[in-house]
Amino acid sequence: MENLDRFDCRILHALQRDARLTLAALAEAVNLSPSQCSRRIARLEESGVIRGHGLRLDPEALGLKVTAFIFLSVDKGRMACPREAVAELLTRDEVIDCHAITGNHDFILKVMVEDLADLSNFLSTAVTSLPGIRDIATQVAMNTLKVGGPLKVMA
Repeated sequence: MENLDRFDCRILHALQRDARLTLAALAEAVNLSPSQCSRRIARLEESGVIRGHGLRLDPEALGLKVTAFIFLSVDKGRMACPREAVAELLTRDEVIDCHAITGNHDFILKVMVEDLADLSNFLSTAVTSLPGIRDIATQVAMNTLKVGGPLKVMA
């Protein structure tokens, strides 16, 4: 694990909120020179603390109006590796996130689709046809209150 000092944390905090900050603006915000910020950012990228730079899109602007959470249970007796059961789903554009979880189910998928008909189609063609799936439960989000919030950064 990378040892982060307070300046690293300030940089990460600022960049999570606005990754398009110029080096000059970032330097002013964290009270360092632009060259110091640049070196620190390069080190944080090389060490893997900063995994990449991305673009956040508005799902509704793209016609993706339904967010659903699909809970999957795997028939462990039939599967040598439970993760194999969801491997095919991980290649689908509809699947935004996938987590192995504790509790009554093995995996949770976050899925975004255009409408309920698309969700039904995704469930019937992509999910229920998978071998080794024992149980499927789906919940549809009524409202989205927060997405992709910044991670807590502490020195």
